Amino acid sequence: MNIVMNIIVALVVFSAGAGAGYLFFYKSKLLDIEKRRERAEKTLQEAKEEAQEIKESSKKQFEIQKERTEEGFKINERMISQMENSVKNKEQSVQKQEDKLNSLKRSVKGIEGEISSKEAGIKDKEKEFVEKLAEKSGKNPEATKIETIDRYQKELKEENTERLAHTEEYLKEKAQRNAKKIIIDVIQRLTSPTSVEPREVRVKVPKDIIKGRIVGKDAMNILHLEEKLEIVVVFNDLPNVISVSSYNLMERRIGERTIEKLIRTKKNITPETVDQAIKEAKEDVKEELYKIGEKALKKMGISKLPTNNKELVQTIGRLKFRTSYSQNIMMHSMEVGFIATMLGSEAGLDIETCKVAGFLHDLGKAIDQDPDVQGAHDFLTKELMEKYGFSKEAVHAAWTHHESEKPETPEALIVQAADALSASRPGARQESLEKYLERLNALESAATSFDGVKKTFAISAGRELRVLVDPTEVNDDQTLGLAEKIAEKIESELSYPGKIKVNVIRRTKTTEIAK
Repeated sequence: MNIVMNIIVALVVFSAGAGAGYLFFYKSKLLDIEKRRERAEKTLQEAKEEAQEIKESSKKQFEIQKERTEEGFKINERMISQMENSVKNKEQSVQKQEDKLNSLKRSVKGIEGEISSKEAGIKDKEKEFVEKLAEKSGKNPEATKIETIDRYQKELKEENTERLAHTEEYLKEKAQRNAKKIIIDVIQRLTSPTSVEPREVRVKVPKDIIKGRIVGKDAMNILHLEEKLEIVVVFNDLPNVISVSSYNLMERRIGERTIEKLIRTKKNITPETVDQAIKEAKEDVKEELYKIGEKALKKMGISKLPTNNKELVQTIGRLKFRTSYSQNIMMHSMEVGFIATMLGSEAGLDIETCKVAGFLHDLGKAIDQDPDVQGAHDFLTKELMEKYGFSKEAVHAAWTHHESEKPETPEALIVQAADALSASRPGARQESLEKYLERLNALESAATSFDGVKKTFAISAGRELRVLVDPTEVNDDQTLGLAEKIAEKIESELSYPGKIKVNVIRRTKTTEIAK
């Protein structure tokens, strides 16, 4: 019985607890729903307020934009009105100008009519004048007219000749000044080291004992080397140094490379060893020539050659081992190329032709020392450039710099001038005192052979020849012809770089004593 009661009590308690829990859960759910509803209403209210603000803002912006648009319309209306007024004013101005032009045309027609009538009157006067002149001279009017016209034409011709002489003299002076200015500017822009090439090179030797190995017994190795390469080798001038000299710089370079190889060899040095070293040195020098030529072309800015022939680049490289009056031909050629380019640029000519022709004008000197090659270096230059496919303009400008053929293009004259500038600039060339005096004496003798010449003076290092003549034997009119004859004789008989100015001077002196 007690157990039953306990069960009943437990059921009652459980039911009461479950009901209370359910009520608590239900109330919690209602509270959560209420909070969500309040948040939703708040969010809705905020959205309404935001929408109202956006509406008010949009309305204000619309009003502002409306005001701006209306103001723009007003401004455009004012501009259109101003443009209309301007067009009207211009139309009125054009109309006035047309009226003025019409008035001027009428005036011109009136003036033309007056001129025509005056011309007719002048013709009548001329006719009357000719008739009266013919009547007084006893000649017919036509002959008198022709005679008068001839007289006026003669006077006009003399006047034009005088004017032309003055104009020609002025233009010559101006051309000289402009040419000097251009040349001075170009020379000032040119910066290059001295191009004088020493005759001797020195090879360093680690130990003096190596010199003995190279010389060989009874100097047989050194004599064999000098015979093979036509060089002079000196061993005993300085310690640890072997000197190599030759007038042929290619042979000197091969000799230098040969000695360098003999210094490094560990073998017993014999004439056969020397021959092998010479053979290897020649191959090395060939490769060196290509690198030198390639470097020179790059420095000159010549990137497009008519052919990629390795032989052409090697030939260009040989110019480094050729001299003229001790002037290195590679340095000289580059100077001429640079000067010709700058002069051509100033004169508005073909710059590429000036550059290529200036740089390669002495290309023939790369091979003219070969005993199997015949001909002057300028003709060899022509043959080589034609062989390698250079343009006719470049070939002509390059090889005519010594006037073996008369230069026919401005580029050829530019190359000729550039060559003279490079060869005659101070320090460019070396000349012995004996040859220098011999050249000056020959220059003075060329002038003294003419009748009437009293004294001659070669000045400016042989660039100018002053000739004093006897005023009793040579008059003023003969001085010009004498200067031309002396210049022609110098051109035909003497050899000289650049140009020589011939000045013939005639001085008269009259003395009278007042008593």
